[in-house]
Amino acid sequence: METGFSTNLIVLGAGAAGLFAACRAAEAGLSLLLMERRHRPGLKLLMCGNNRCNFGHDGTPEQLLRAYGEPVAPFLRQAMRAFPSTEMAHFLERRGLPVKRLGERFYPASERGDDLLHLFTDLLRETQTPVLYQCPAEHIVPLPEGGFRVEGPKLSLSCRHLLLALGGCSYPQTGSLGDGFLFAQELGLRATPPRPGLAALRLPPQNPLAQLREEVELPWVEARTDNLPPTGGNLLLQQGTLRGSAVYDMTRKLARNHLPLQNPSLDLLPQLSQEDLARKGEALQRRHGQNQALVFNGLGLPRPLAEILARKGGLPLSLLKEFPLQGAQTRPLKEAIVTVGGLALEEFDPATMECRKYPGLYAAGECLDLDGPTGGYNLAAAFATANLAVHHILEREGGRGIPPRNSLPQRGKTERDRRGLRNEKKTL
Repeated sequence: METGFSTNLIVLGAGAAGLFAACRAAEAGLSLLLMERRHRPGLKLLMCGNNRCNFGHDGTPEQLLRAYGEPVAPFLRQAMRAFPSTEMAHFLERRGLPVKRLGERFYPASERGDDLLHLFTDLLRETQTPVLYQCPAEHIVPLPEGGFRVEGPKLSLSCRHLLLALGGCSYPQTGSLGDGFLFAQELGLRATPPRPGLAALRLPPQNPLAQLREEVELPWVEARTDNLPPTGGNLLLQQGTLRGSAVYDMTRKLARNHLPLQNPSLDLLPQLSQEDLARKGEALQRRHGQNQALVFNGLGLPRPLAEILARKGGLPLSLLKEFPLQGAQTRPLKEAIVTVGGLALEEFDPATMECRKYPGLYAAGECLDLDGPTGGYNLAAAFATANLAVHHILEREGGRGIPPRNSLPQRGKTERDRRGLRNEKKTL
């Protein structure tokens, strides 16, 4: 470590990107410190997929990049090619965490985000990496001789390299308070305004769908708005709130393109054309007469939803292909799954994640203006950008880089497992 610096690397933020970056750097032997403003790490990570934690998406890098779209895909290209989700799955398995694939998504085999978080914290413990909790960074000061000073309310530390892994602005109770925007202003870096991405919709009380009290799921619908192509996916309805990938991906695209929600509607039966719907509906009406709830249910709508719609009386079948959502509003940023906006991509080199204006300053994850659709894409981007940043930092520190995956030792059990075995021996 160079004289005069507290450590070679400080990582700000113990979310997905920060934890992974710290583990990668620590395993390579780099002197570093991880700082987190909250009292514990990974709070938003534990919320991913309702704690099931779909940490990545299967597919080739090019397939993943097409899903991100412009301008995210060009910036992520080198990071994703170097470290797609399949590589993250190998990383976890070689360190003792079994993973599985459900559809096109990767999960811990237990489908518990806690297990992924514990693997990260075990690695940090085993490498004796210092972690400071309840330690927000308030100022970043570039030093004349190179490096940075990080100032908090209780301490001041200096480092040769600094990695920003601060997250966005959504779910602020997890510690994502938009610190990246504050530091951008302090350092004179551009940042794009934060908007809610992957956000739910809230319906006005007069909409029939708002009358559902129990949760209803439709496995495949299409969400529509006049200014975008339809987005397909599942839909969850309950107490006037619409969630699920169909809605989330639509609101993310609207935010990314700075577009309003314009004449939104739902195709509740996209598997049926209007002609097929009319033909099948007529057959069901001959069978069930005036019982429109049975007709709607026979068409494929869940019974609670079919009964709610039948109460409207005389609802034309064609409306199921374009059910209006007048008055729907996007839920606020604090409730969004991901923040659209952040540190401007033009400020950072996509080959290294290093800031063009301040050598030695890096960024990874959601604090950058990066976002993707549902299905593990956002965690995949966090891990890929963190991997690339740490790789470049290690090359700067003696040209070592990250050891090849096959050269890393196989981890049979986690430190928690081994600690339990040691305790058993003591009691024998």
